[in-house]
Amino acid sequence: MKSKKTTTLIFLAVTLVLTVWSADLKAQPYEHSGGIRAGYSSGISYKGFRRHKMAAIEADILYNRHGFNLSALYEHHMEPFRNKKVLIYLGGGAFGGDWDEEFSMGVVAAAGIEYNTRDLPLNFGLDWRPMLNVYRIFAPDLLDFGISVRYRFGR
Repeated sequence: MKSKKTTTLIFLAVTLVLTVWSADLKAQPYEHSGGIRAGYSSGISYKGFRRHKMAAIEADILYNRHGFNLSALYEHHMEPFRNKKVLIYLGGGAFGGDWDEEFSMGVVAAAGIEYNTRDLPLNFGLDWRPMLNVYRIFAPDLLDFGISVRYRFGR
């Protein structure tokens, strides 16, 4: 009798774990998007999702008060409302370029929210990207907020 209870509890635990795990497996809401980012750092932005994952690579060519820079970020997206219209994302990466008239490189983090329209192939994003320059000039820049408008293509 005791082994039957143990087997039942193990079966229920495994079923619960598999159910929660499979509920988290989702396909990406779109494949690629390209557009502009306006804010403290403004410029051209591209985002590409990994196939069948909620992770994306974002590449930007931006200009801010320090100069031009190129950044590449890896971002993980979450669906808080399970409708593929609203995504929250967190990530990080590296940037390099002009920092006060000197070539420099550093790390950048990203946190934001993105809205995907239903009838038009557009998405709108609001994000915060604190940067830390670590090569040549050691300096943080923590107040990089921006709004993105991108055209979605693929799928």
